[in-house]
Amino acid sequence: MQRNMTVDDEIIVVGDKVDLVAHKGRVYRTMVEDRLVNGPFLVGIPSKGGSLMPIYMDDDLFMVYYQETGRYIAKMKAIAFEKRGDVRYVWLQQISQPQRDQRREAYRVPVRIDVQVCKYSKDAEKSLQIVEDFVDAIIIESVDSKDISVTGIGLMTRRRYEGKEKYLLRIFFGEVRGKEPPFPACAEVVRILPWRETKMFNVGMQFCDQPKSLSERLARHVLVEQQKEIQKRRR
Repeated sequence: MQRNMTVDDEIIVVGDKVDLVAHKGRVYRTMVEDRLVNGPFLVGIPSKGGSLMPIYMDDDLFMVYYQETGRYIAKMKAIAFEKRGDVRYVWLQQISQPQRDQRREAYRVPVRIDVQVCKYSKDAEKSLQIVEDFVDAIIIESVDSKDISVTGIGLMTRRRYEGKEKYLLRIFFGEVRGKEPPFPACAEVVRILPWRETKMFNVGMQFCDQPKSLSERLARHVLVEQQKEIQKRRR
C-alpha cells in the first residue's frame, strides 16, 4: 500500500486533512484514510449541518491540500463507495496532476488576527514609515482577518468599503493583544464580496506603499502565521 502522493517535493500523507470542493463551490473538510498502490484515495464523506456532502458515482470534484509552499488542487472522480459501521467513505481517483493554486509569495492562509482599520492621510503615511505605533491615526473600526499573505489581507466587516480606497492597518500578530506592538501596514481595497448569507463582507486589501524594511518584516510575520496554521491542519 502506498502511503503518499509525491508531486515535486510535495506529499499528501495518509492522515492529512484535506478539503473537498463540489462543483457548486461548497467546501468540506475531510481526511485521507488510505490509498491503493498508485491508485485512488479513500476519504471519509464529510458533512455540514448534519447533512453528508452530496457525492455520486462518477462525480468530478477537487481535492485541496496545503503545504508550506502553497495551496494545491487536484481534480478527482468518485469511483466507489463503502461503509464501515456508521461511517461512509468514497474512493477518489486522481484525474489531474495537482497544481499550485497561488504563487508562494501570494499564498494566503485562513487565519484570525485582530486588525484595526485607520484613516489614511499623507501625515499617517509618513508616520507609517517612521514609527510602528502611529498614535495619531484615526481608528475607523476593529475587525478580524479572514486570511493573510505577504501581499494582502482579507477582512470580515459589516462596513461597506469602496474599491481603490487606501487605509492604514494595525495588525496584531501576537496571539493575545498586547503581547507585542501592532504591525503597521498601508493597504488598498481591491475586492468586496458579500459573505454567504450574512450581512458581512469579505474585503480584500492589497498592501501598498510599504518601505522595504517593513515589507520584509511583514513577510516574516506572515510566514510564522502560515506555519502555525499548517501545523494545525496536520493534527
